[in-house]
Amino acid sequence: MRDWVAEWRQEGRIFVWRYPKRSKHAGEWHFTGDPAGCRSLRNLFDRMAGGSAGHRTLQLGQVTPAISAVPNFGEPKTDRFASMRIVFRPDANDLVVEEDGDRLILTFGNKRIRPLRAAFAEVEIGTGDFGIAPSDDRKAEAWWFWSMPWSAGFYKQ
Repeated sequence: MRDWVAEWRQEGRIFVWRYPKRSKHAGEWHFTGDPAGCRSLRNLFDRMAGGSAGHRTLQLGQVTPAISAVPNFGEPKTDRFASMRIVFRPDANDLVVEEDGDRLILTFGNKRIRPLRAAFAEVEIGTGDFGIAPSDDRKAEAWWFWSMPWSAGFYKQ
């Protein structure tokens, strides 16, 4: 049987960062990516959806001042993550990000794959400034998705 998840290869760039907790939304996880990166990640989610448990690792781009300035929350935290392991567990109910040195581990299941996939679809076409709930807990901090800055050269006006 063909392993579609194992055959996936990253294209483009994805960026993940945080801010010091200064405002209501500053401390949550923040995501963006270039169109190829978002499309590539959505392709991975499609390969995982409805299947068995699996994982892949992608390289994260270095967050530039132009990228972290889009939300206008000030300077981001100085933590730098080089990669993110994407872990699909079909029965996982929540979106979870854990730190493991300079690597992040993003875990999700069938329950949250659609909103996660939809968020990266929006970023791919150049929209942003929205959050998604990582769980059913109303007090859980949303994950925020941002458009790439025009100055990054990924979009033409």
